[in-house]
Amino acid sequence: MNIFSEVKEHLTARQVAEYYGLTVKRNGTACCPFHDDRHPSMKIDKNYHCFACGVGGDAVDYVSRMFGLSQYDAALKLIEDFSLPVLARDNLDEQEKLRFRKEKAEKERIVHIKERFEKWCSQRIDELRDCLSEIEKTGVFLNEKPPDMIFSDDYAQMLHAKPLVDYWLDILCMGDISEKQKLFLKDRKKVEEIAGKVCAGRKRIMECSRGSA
Repeated sequence: MNIFSEVKEHLTARQVAEYYGLTVKRNGTACCPFHDDRHPSMKIDKNYHCFACGVGGDAVDYVSRMFGLSQYDAALKLIEDFSLPVLARDNLDEQEKLRFRKEKAEKERIVHIKERFEKWCSQRIDELRDCLSEIEKTGVFLNEKPPDMIFSDDYAQMLHAKPLVDYWLDILCMGDISEKQKLFLKDRKKVEEIAGKVCAGRKRIMECSRGSA
Protein backbone atom coordinates (compact mmCIF):
# COMPACT_ATOMS: atom_id res chain seq x y z
CA MET A 1 0.00 0.00 0.00
CA ASN A 2 1.41 3.42 -0.95
CA ILE A 3 1.30 6.66 1.02
CA PHE A 4 -1.82 7.96 -0.78
CA SER A 5 -3.89 4.87 -0.10
CA GLU A 6 -2.87 4.92 3.55
CA VAL A 7 -3.82 8.57 3.99
CA LYS A 8 -7.19 8.05 2.26
CA GLU A 9 -7.90 5.09 4.51
CA HIS A 10 -7.78 7.43 7.50
CA LEU A 11 -9.48 10.56 6.12
CA THR A 12 -12.50 11.55 4.05
CA ALA A 13 -12.67 14.67 1.93
CA ARG A 14 -15.34 16.04 4.29
CA GLN A 15 -13.16 15.61 7.39
CA VAL A 16 -10.31 17.37 5.66
CA ALA A 17 -12.43 20.19 4.23
CA GLU A 18 -14.06 20.95 7.58
CA TYR A 19 -10.69 20.87 9.33
CA TYR A 20 -9.42 23.56 6.94
CA GLY A 21 -12.46 25.77 7.45
CA LEU A 22 -15.17 24.69 4.99
CA THR A 23 -18.73 24.81 6.35
CA VAL A 24 -20.59 21.68 5.29
CA LYS A 25 -24.37 21.38 5.72
CA ARG A 26 -26.05 18.33 7.20
CA ASN A 27 -27.00 17.09 3.74
CA GLY A 28 -23.32 17.11 2.72
CA THR A 29 -23.42 20.21 0.49
CA ALA A 30 -21.16 23.24 0.71
CA CYS A 31 -20.19 26.36 -1.20
CA CYS A 32 -17.28 25.38 -3.42
CA PRO A 33 -14.06 27.10 -2.29
CA PHE A 34 -12.53 26.78 -5.75
CA HIS A 35 -14.77 29.30 -7.50
CA ASP A 36 -17.02 32.23 -6.55
CA ASP A 37 -19.86 30.05 -5.30
CA ARG A 38 -22.83 31.91 -3.82
CA HIS A 39 -25.10 28.87 -3.49
CA PRO A 40 -23.90 25.43 -2.31
CA SER A 41 -22.91 23.50 -5.42
CA MET A 42 -20.42 21.04 -3.91
CA LYS A 43 -21.33 17.60 -2.62
CA ILE A 44 -18.77 16.25 -0.20
CA ASP A 45 -18.37 13.07 1.83
CA LYS A 46 -15.65 10.48 1.23
CA ASN A 47 -14.86 12.34 -1.99
CA TYR A 48 -16.00 15.73 -3.22
CA HIS A 49 -17.48 17.05 -6.47
CA CYS A 50 -18.61 20.53 -7.49
CA PHE A 51 -21.50 20.47 -9.94
CA ALA A 52 -20.80 24.09 -10.98
CA CYS A 53 -17.08 24.21 -11.81
CA GLY A 54 -16.53 20.47 -12.18
CA VAL A 55 -13.63 19.94 -9.77
CA GLY A 56 -13.57 16.84 -7.62
CA GLY A 57 -11.47 14.18 -5.99
CA ASP A 58 -10.50 12.65 -2.67
CA ALA A 59 -9.04 14.06 0.56
CA VAL A 60 -5.51 14.31 -0.86
CA ASP A 61 -6.76 16.02 -4.00
CA TYR A 62 -8.73 18.55 -1.93
CA VAL A 63 -5.62 19.62 0.00
CA SER A 64 -3.54 19.62 -3.17
CA ARG A 65 -6.00 21.98 -4.85
CA MET A 66 -6.62 24.13 -1.77
CA PHE A 67 -2.96 24.83 -0.98
CA GLY A 68 -1.40 24.55 -4.44
CA LEU A 69 0.62 21.46 -3.51
CA SER A 70 1.60 18.34 -5.40
CA GLN A 71 -0.35 15.21 -4.48
CA TYR A 72 2.68 13.90 -2.62
CA ASP A 73 3.20 17.12 -0.63
CA ALA A 74 -0.54 17.24 0.11
CA ALA A 75 -0.35 13.72 1.53
CA LEU A 76 2.63 14.73 3.70
CA LYS A 77 0.70 17.77 4.95
CA LEU A 78 -2.24 15.60 5.96
CA ILE A 79 0.04 13.16 7.76
CA GLU A 80 1.53 16.03 9.75
CA ASP A 81 -1.65 18.04 10.38
CA PHE A 82 -3.71 15.03 11.48
CA SER A 83 -0.82 13.15 13.14
CA LEU A 84 -1.60 10.08 11.06
CA PRO A 85 0.20 6.81 11.81
CA VAL A 86 1.56 6.71 8.26
CA LEU A 87 5.22 6.37 7.44
CA ALA A 88 6.14 9.12 4.95
CA ARG A 89 8.55 6.98 3.02
CA ASP A 90 9.96 7.74 -0.38
CA ASN A 91 8.30 4.90 -2.26
CA LEU A 92 7.77 6.69 -5.58
CA ASP A 93 9.44 5.55 -8.78
CA GLU A 94 11.09 8.04 -11.16
CA GLN A 95 8.05 8.26 -13.41
CA GLU A 96 5.80 9.16 -10.48
CA LYS A 97 8.31 11.72 -9.21
CA LEU A 98 8.42 13.32 -12.66
CA ARG A 99 4.63 13.44 -12.80
CA PHE A 100 4.43 15.12 -9.39
CA ARG A 101 7.10 17.67 -10.36
CA LYS A 102 5.10 18.56 -13.48
CA GLU A 103 1.94 18.74 -11.42
CA LYS A 104 3.60 21.06 -8.92
CA ALA A 105 4.89 23.32 -11.71
CA GLU A 106 1.41 23.50 -13.24
CA LYS A 107 -0.18 24.40 -9.90
CA GLU A 108 2.44 27.12 -9.37
CA ARG A 109 1.63 28.48 -12.83
CA ILE A 110 -2.09 28.56 -12.02
CA VAL A 111 -1.41 30.32 -8.69
CA HIS A 112 0.72 32.90 -10.53
CA ILE A 113 -2.07 33.56 -13.06
CA LYS A 114 -4.62 33.87 -10.25
CA GLU A 115 -2.43 36.36 -8.38
CA ARG A 116 -1.88 38.35 -11.58
CA PHE A 117 -5.64 38.37 -12.26
CA GLU A 118 -6.52 39.53 -8.74
CA LYS A 119 -3.86 42.25 -8.86
CA TRP A 120 -5.13 43.46 -12.25
CA CYS A 121 -8.73 43.66 -10.97
CA SER A 122 -7.68 45.68 -7.92
CA GLN A 123 -5.54 48.08 -9.98
CA ARG A 124 -8.24 48.59 -12.63
CA ILE A 125 -10.89 49.38 -10.00
CA ASP A 126 -8.71 52.19 -8.63
CA GLU A 127 -7.83 53.37 -12.14
CA LEU A 128 -11.42 53.41 -13.42
CA ARG A 129 -12.64 55.23 -10.31
CA ASP A 130 -9.95 57.81 -10.97
CA CYS A 131 -11.25 58.09 -14.55
CA LEU A 132 -14.77 58.89 -13.36
CA SER A 133 -13.36 61.46 -10.99
CA GLU A 134 -11.29 63.01 -13.78
CA ILE A 135 -14.33 63.22 -16.07
CA GLU A 136 -16.41 64.84 -13.36
CA LYS A 137 -13.70 67.36 -12.40
CA THR A 138 -13.07 68.19 -16.05
CA GLY A 139 -16.78 68.88 -16.61
CA VAL A 140 -16.89 71.25 -13.63
CA PHE A 141 -13.70 72.94 -14.82
CA LEU A 142 -14.94 73.43 -18.40
CA ASN A 143 -18.31 74.84 -17.33
CA GLU A 144 -16.39 77.91 -16.19
CA LYS A 145 -14.57 78.23 -19.53
CA PRO A 146 -15.49 79.54 -23.02
CA PRO A 147 -17.87 77.34 -25.12
CA ASP A 148 -15.11 76.33 -27.58
CA MET A 149 -13.29 74.58 -24.75
CA ILE A 150 -16.40 72.89 -23.41
CA PHE A 151 -16.93 71.20 -26.77
CA SER A 152 -13.34 70.08 -27.20
CA ASP A 153 -12.64 66.70 -28.83
CA ASP A 154 -10.84 65.52 -25.70
CA TYR A 155 -13.83 66.18 -23.49
CA ALA A 156 -16.18 64.59 -26.01
CA GLN A 157 -14.06 61.43 -25.95
CA MET A 158 -14.05 61.45 -22.14
CA LEU A 159 -17.86 61.67 -22.07
CA HIS A 160 -18.07 58.91 -24.68
CA ALA A 161 -15.88 56.70 -22.48
CA LYS A 162 -17.92 57.23 -19.31
CA PRO A 163 -20.64 54.57 -19.95
CA LEU A 164 -17.93 51.99 -20.67
CA VAL A 165 -16.03 52.94 -17.52
CA ASP A 166 -19.25 52.61 -15.48
CA TYR A 167 -19.96 49.20 -17.06
CA TRP A 168 -16.47 47.87 -16.38
CA LEU A 169 -16.57 49.09 -12.79
CA ASP A 170 -19.90 47.32 -12.26
CA ILE A 171 -18.30 44.06 -13.45
CA LEU A 172 -15.17 44.46 -11.34
CA CYS A 173 -17.01 45.51 -8.19
CA MET A 174 -20.22 43.48 -8.37
CA GLY A 175 -19.86 40.91 -11.16
CA ASP A 176 -19.26 37.21 -10.63
CA ILE A 177 -15.88 35.59 -11.19
CA SER A 178 -16.70 34.46 -14.74
CA GLU A 179 -17.56 38.03 -15.80
CA LYS A 180 -14.32 39.35 -14.32
CA GLN A 181 -12.29 36.61 -15.99
CA LYS A 182 -13.93 37.33 -19.36
CA LEU A 183 -13.06 41.02 -19.00
CA PHE A 184 -9.48 40.16 -18.06
CA LEU A 185 -8.98 37.70 -20.90
CA LYS A 186 -10.73 39.57 -23.72
CA ASP A 187 -10.80 43.28 -22.94
CA ARG A 188 -8.01 44.10 -20.50
CA LYS A 189 -6.01 45.99 -23.14
CA LYS A 190 -9.10 48.02 -24.08
CA VAL A 191 -9.76 48.84 -20.41
CA GLU A 192 -6.19 50.05 -19.96
CA GLU A 193 -6.31 51.98 -23.26
CA ILE A 194 -9.54 53.84 -22.41
CA ALA A 195 -8.27 54.69 -18.92
CA GLY A 196 -5.08 56.06 -20.45
CA LYS A 197 -7.03 58.18 -22.97
CA VAL A 198 -9.18 59.71 -20.22
CA CYS A 199 -6.12 60.75 -18.23
CA ALA A 200 -4.34 62.05 -21.33
CA GLY A 201 -7.44 64.03 -22.37
CA ARG A 202 -7.69 65.65 -18.96
CA LYS A 203 -3.99 66.57 -19.11
CA ARG A 204 -4.31 68.15 -22.57
CA ILE A 205 -7.36 70.17 -21.52
CA MET A 206 -5.51 71.54 -18.49
CA GLU A 207 -2.44 72.37 -20.59
CA CYS A 208 -4.60 74.09 -23.21
CA SER A 209 -6.30 76.13 -20.50
CA ARG A 210 -2.97 77.26 -19.08
CA GLY A 211 -1.74 78.14 -22.55
CA SER A 212 -4.79 80.29 -23.32
CA ALA A 213 -4.77 82.03 -19.95
